Amino acid sequence: MKNKNVYRGLLAVSAIAVMTSCSGDSDTVENNDNIIEAADTVVEVNDALEVEYSVPTPNELFEIVKLQGGEQKVGLVNPLENRDNYVETKEKALNFGVYSADLAYMSCFGVGTEFLMYMKTIEEMGDELGISGAFDTDLMDRIENNEGDTDSLFAISNETYYDSYLYLEENGKGMELSLIMGAGYIESLYIICQLTNGYEEGDPIIEKIGDQKLVLENLMEFLATYQDDENVAEMTNDLMSLQEVFEISMDFEESGTNVDNNDGKLVLSGGGSFKMNEQALKDITAKITEMRENIIK
Repeated sequence: MKNKNVYRGLLAVSAIAVMTSCSGDSDTVENNDNIIEAADTVVEVNDALEVEYSVPTPNELFEIVKLQGGEQKVGLVNPLENRDNYVETKEKALNFGVYSADLAYMSCFGVGTEFLMYMKTIEEMGDELGISGAFDTDLMDRIENNEGDTDSLFAISNETYYDSYLYLEENGKGMELSLIMGAGYIESLYIICQLTNGYEEGDPIIEKIGDQKLVLENLMEFLATYQDDENVAEMTNDLMSLQEVFEISMDFEESGTNVDNNDGKLVLSGGGSFKMNEQALKDITAKITEMRENIIK
């Protein structure tokens, strides 16, 4: 079984990518004694020289955006009435990821009235995907007892996503796991793009959108494990087209590479970074909206 920290913000990838995918900025958020470093590359120094990239979960990502001034907007999540459209396993896995990201958004920004309905939908879809064992039998009671407590709902949402991840991983459901993670990323980026009010240089939310280029690279490294599956290969191709938009539209600024030792971890930064601009925001928003619409239709 893989290290559980893979879900809690870390995806193990190859050492070759370390020097080519680093961003120069470092943003951190503390979550349950874990530090999520969303931009720099963290290399664990141990006997195996394990290399790990930092990737925030949907819950952690929305929490970062909220702390940086993002404000709730209604009407951004995938309507529950679309749920009956998802018949095939691929469609269910994709929209399980979408609804999970929606749940994270609602829990973070305090949209509590719909939380229970979305959680019930995710539980039903999880049962159909064969991951009912990932759900606590007392889950709905816990939600109802904490309906007005944003922090508790946020924790429940994060725990549910985490348990689902581990269950899929441990039970050989790599295809479903890949599609869930890919669609969850797409939905999260879509929502964040919708939280902006046009381009403004230095806007922390817009800068966070730019940081998703690194997250995307790490996600694609993870999906490479399951490329033999045609559905995962198709998801990877879609994400590659998004990666091209990031690279073509954003401004690249070269810089030297820095290597720091932080409590036994090598933190690699520099080597060049991509910066957001007005056209990049428009292009990324248009592309992610198109990708999202293809999933939820």
